[in-house]
Amino acid sequence: MGIDGLLVVDKPEGITSLGVVREVKRCLQARKAGHIGTLDPFATGVLPIAINEGTKLVPFLEEGRKEYEGMLKLGEETSTDDPTGEILSVKEWKGIPFKKIEAVFGDFLGKINQIPPMFSAVRVGGERLYRFARRGLEVDRKGREVEIFDLKIEGIDLPCLRFRVSCSKGTYVRTLARDIGRELGCGAHLVRLRRTRSGPFTLEQAIPWESVKRGKGETFHPWLISLREALPSFPEVVGDDALVKKARLGMRMAARDLAHRSLPAFTKGDWIKITTPEQGLIAILRSEVNGSEIGLTEPERVVLRPVRLFHPSSGRDEKAKEECYGTGSREEERDH
Repeated sequence: MGIDGLLVVDKPEGITSLGVVREVKRCLQARKAGHIGTLDPFATGVLPIAINEGTKLVPFLEEGRKEYEGMLKLGEETSTDDPTGEILSVKEWKGIPFKKIEAVFGDFLGKINQIPPMFSAVRVGGERLYRFARRGLEVDRKGREVEIFDLKIEGIDLPCLRFRVSCSKGTYVRTLARDIGRELGCGAHLVRLRRTRSGPFTLEQAIPWESVKRGKGETFHPWLISLREALPSFPEVVGDDALVKKARLGMRMAARDLAHRSLPAFTKGDWIKITTPEQGLIAILRSEVNGSEIGLTEPERVVLRPVRLFHPSSGRDEKAKEECYGTGSREEERDH
């Protein structure tokens, strides 16, 4: 029996994100599996794995904010901005007052510009930056805007600083640690990183790695997140047979199809999920009008357009919480 959904894994240190995907795929005998967001081999924590139909959810889940616990070491910069690289420079860190450290951390709140590190998966001229880096080459790369929502010092044991950060997708915490060190005038690199949240997914939902290694089949069911449950913030329309039939055929919804239904609040441009209690998530549609306008507009006007259709392997996604397949990349990417 196939499984469609998501599995949040507490990734251990020393394994690649792709390695986690391969192990999950093997244990669940999934046809496909892929990770949502990458964690470097030295990093730990929340790594959502999409299984089978779950991979269709990836574009709708990648935009969420990320939260991390980290530790940086002052006085040293490395070639990778983390403990896996060669030490490039050593500078004196003693004598930096705590008030200056606090002030520098505060300077990185809000929208900032980051230049992606050479050891990253960003493409320049069609080639991954880490491929240039492995050949000893450094290439020009454009900065990009990211946002730091929260950044707090959690503990100090100089030359190390423990911190928490909440940030937007695409933020390199390695780069953040390096840039903080440069602003302090002594340099720094990230020595530890643990992701505690990725979008809606948290450590509380994560299956321990030991359980992944020991698990088979039904062992994973308590941890599996169904397709419907994976989109908790999406307005939900529970469909009857007629609505589900149209959704499964990829047909657009007119005002007359929804006019006499009880609808959740939504605005133009929102993504809407259509579900049934038995089959779970049927489709994701994009709204063309505000929900409050549907009963007031002409009956033939298109109000919802299909974006993604789902065909759970079991046909009973909600009741069985069954496994799904993903789009695992062929080569490991560096991130954060």
